Amino acid sequence: MSYLSVPQINFKGTAYCNPSTGDNNDFANIFDVDTLAFAPTMTVIDPTNNGGLQAQVVDPPGEQSFTYTGVDSASGCREWLMGLMTNVADGGPDGQQAHWNYYGDHATRLDKTAVTTAVSPSGRVYPTTDPIYQASVSLIGTPSFLQFQDPVIVDNDPYALITSQIFSYGIKVVGPSPENTPLITANPTSRAYAYYINVQKNLDPTTTGFQMVSAIFVVSVPKSPNLVINTSAGSQALVDLAAAVEKGAGLQMRFIFYNALYDILPDDLHAKFKQGLWIANPYMGTTLGTIGVLGQGELLSAPPGRKLNLQTPIPYNLVGTQCGTSTDPKQNSGNVLLGITLAEVDTSAQTIYLDCISTFPECSKKTQSKYPFGQMALYLQPPNGSAIFLANIPNDTTTYENTAGLVAISYANNPQVQEIEAALDTGSLAIYLTPVGGTPQPVLVESSGLDIQTEDRAIYFDYKTVTNWFDPNEQPVAGTGTVTINAFQKTVPVQQATPVILEYWMCAKDQVNPSKPQIPVPQKYFTVSGAIPLPPLEYQNPQYNPNLPPGPNNPKTCWVLRDQVTIPANSNGQLMLTLTAARPGTSLIRFVDPAMPQTQPNFCWDDTDYCCIRILPFDDYRSVPDSTVNNWPYMYANFFNYFALLYPVMSKVIPWGPLDAPQNPVQVADFAAQIKMLTDPSIWNQTNYMPVTRDLSGGKRALLWRWCALQRA
Repeated sequence: MSYLSVPQINFKGTAYCNPSTGDNNDFANIFDVDTLAFAPTMTVIDPTNNGGLQAQVVDPPGEQSFTYTGVDSASGCREWLMGLMTNVADGGPDGQQAHWNYYGDHATRLDKTAVTTAVSPSGRVYPTTDPIYQASVSLIGTPSFLQFQDPVIVDNDPYALITSQIFSYGIKVVGPSPENTPLITANPTSRAYAYYINVQKNLDPTTTGFQMVSAIFVVSVPKSPNLVINTSAGSQALVDLAAAVEKGAGLQMRFIFYNALYDILPDDLHAKFKQGLWIANPYMGTTLGTIGVLGQGELLSAPPGRKLNLQTPIPYNLVGTQCGTSTDPKQNSGNVLLGITLAEVDTSAQTIYLDCISTFPECSKKTQSKYPFGQMALYLQPPNGSAIFLANIPNDTTTYENTAGLVAISYANNPQVQEIEAALDTGSLAIYLTPVGGTPQPVLVESSGLDIQTEDRAIYFDYKTVTNWFDPNEQPVAGTGTVTINAFQKTVPVQQATPVILEYWMCAKDQVNPSKPQIPVPQKYFTVSGAIPLPPLEYQNPQYNPNLPPGPNNPKTCWVLRDQVTIPANSNGQLMLTLTAARPGTSLIRFVDPAMPQTQPNFCWDDTDYCCIRILPFDDYRSVPDSTVNNWPYMYANFFNYFALLYPVMSKVIPWGPLDAPQNPVQVADFAAQIKMLTDPSIWNQTNYMPVTRDLSGGKRALLWRWCALQRA
């Protein structure tokens, strides 16, 4: 049981996403995520590292780079980051050096939501007279006296696309205004992570930014007194959901963000900045979601179910379809991979539930029409014998949006029901495409390998740490962190001793490239206790450009460091990895089943099991006397300036500068008590924790807290 099965409440709304992009290094190399230090020379996109894309800084005119010398250059740096760039090839404008949203506050929301369908435990759709259809669904932030009260989206590695996470406080479903009757209140929610990022969710060649990209997120709330479903609101849907939750482990919600684009074009945003209007430019698109039951033994944040993830490229051509065409014929055709699809088998109901929320692409950013591939159908491939047809899968926009991508397929009346039931545990589910005038061919197949998931998809710890930040003589020790992995075989935890290969990767840090290719780790960022070293493995580099000379920035192949661990027998498929820091920085562990062919992960790693580790630098200020710490220029140079330049939205709340922004050191000191409260590690998982980016090391926090204490002295 999970949100995949019934009962379900499906909804549609607007996706709101407002991250700060100053640290993304997408359009300019601004800082180093390993050292958390600004680049001495900040440079715009290098065409040799970006597939030939040549960017030109228009304003400030002719400044392709900026020399950063510290606090004295902070105001000039801020002006440069808010500059305007164009692409020489098409005339632009393409964006600011700080990319599309320098003043983002990281808020993310589900806005203007409405329930589209509610499905009963028997699979019947409740009539529209049920009060649930008048409800709105939201994900809420930690209740606070502060102005920042939304959930927040944060990249564990700001250089990468695959490490986004959402911190929230609760799920809230309310009836219509003016009563706003609480129908569901559930907290605390688990942290959510971006899964199954699909960079071909929309095939429209005129899409820009992230319009063609989608990602799904899962949050859960275990049963507790803080999970309340209002069964007195006259809604049978809520009565049935409450009963199912009581039998399960809690409440679960899955949602998708897609077809998102910022409202303010780069030149207009630049003009606002020039006028001193320092505003945000959030992405807004579409969200679809489902509320259902958290099943017993399921992970809180990892997508449940069996995974259809073996992808076969499918040719497409937009000409002559409802999708419209581009002025460039070459852009109207290509090959596409279907998105990862989840499945849950309910043998008692003789039903297979599919989550097709990111499976089938759209082909028009305006109408969000689905691309007409031909007939898609679900099959079951037994270990031996021919594939068994189960049912056709709808691929139209109306059905997709009404059901939030969920499809229920009954095999109860299938003429091969006995063969189906005999092969469900050992066979592979597959989606077949029957093109017009053609024969069915598999295009997305369930892997027979391990499904290796973790609740620790993004973790943080310090490179070195001490127990007493007031003792300058204490010797620091290496920081540690833990990652617990869970191995499943067709949703069942493995019980036998199971080897798992750990591959060490990182996002390119020496390439200023929006694609951010994954590259090998030349030196491990951490060691894993008890791991057995394996020889490195060579992969072909899918980012290799044959039109450019091979070399460090354009390698034909890459060697990946590897270890092996073993999940013990009778451990319910679970193993805790203990990581010990070897150097600061970000990198990823890819979890690989050694029994399966070892393939290169694709750009977005949608077909890959992994987690991201961020190791913060060791910042040691213990020997600095209080008189120096209490000196504003020192504190600004060593602490506040970093956040003022990379995350300037806080300068609109606390006036710490830089010089051409509001600056009032006396007033900043008045915030000392609040600053200490909001940087307390005890609220690290709350949405009002500061800094929102979670990149505050233990040593920096100790420095800040010393300064805060001195303001009260």
